[in-house]
Amino acid sequence: MNKFILFGSFLLSFSFYGQKIQDFERINIEGFYTNPLFSPTGEFVLLTGDHLKGVYLLDLKDNSVKQISDTPGSGYAYSWDTSGGSFYFKERSEKEYVSNSKVMNYNIQDHYSKVIENVNHNFLPSYSGSRNETVVYTNLANLKIEALDLSTSKTWTITNDEGQFYSAILSNDGKKVAVHNGPDIYIYDIDGSSKGKKIGTGIATAWTEDDKNLIGFLDESEDGHTVSNSELYLFNVENSRTKKITNTEIISEMFPTIHKDKVIFADDKSGSLFIATLKTN
Repeated sequence: MNKFILFGSFLLSFSFYGQKIQDFERINIEGFYTNPLFSPTGEFVLLTGDHLKGVYLLDLKDNSVKQISDTPGSGYAYSWDTSGGSFYFKERSEKEYVSNSKVMNYNIQDHYSKVIENVNHNFLPSYSGSRNETVVYTNLANLKIEALDLSTSKTWTITNDEGQFYSAILSNDGKKVAVHNGPDIYIYDIDGSSKGKKIGTGIATAWTEDDKNLIGFLDESEDGHTVSNSELYLFNVENSRTKKITNTEIISEMFPTIHKDKVIFADDKSGSLFIATLKTN
């Protein structure tokens, strides 16, 4: 068994190195976790469990994991405060509908959760704690991506093209929005003035720090129902080139999050988390 693990580690390291991924290792924690999200400081990572149940806080200094919520669906679309000292997630009681979810804020230093009033849970994950920011979200009535200026209450449509859009991701500089339409990824200007620009196929999960690329994944299915494999990709925003950055059959890489040159992603098969260094040049 030990020989198999060592052999598998060698194959993973070799495959990732060839695709500009280095210093690959498993994060040593017990349990099934997915959907990691780096804090702005890179010190912490938000996690959720199987089927997006619960919210967990991973401290990378000692790999300790603390459960913050055990609510079903609370692990979908959480976000960090810009300071990195707290984060936001949605929560509802067992008898409540998802539409009645409340936005919660957890302060890491005080170990305290509180309800954030007058913030719609659909504004996550673009909400970062400021009442002067612009948030992006899916209008569930028409499946368009819209924006809302929280300081003025002005709203507008970003995706004026035909389609059913979902999972909008605001760029770090607030000028661009990555959206999904069917299996494809498109880029729009935040003001809604541009037509969508297709940059690839898959699920984008995060912008790189310079906003030049999106990182994400593309899964495969042999029977059309069950995921048989998944790999990570970089999607270049300017030239619409897609670069495969992992190539393994041993694990199903999904939901990458990035902080500077560090990437953390989940293995959909085992619920293990891995950390690696990304070389984009």
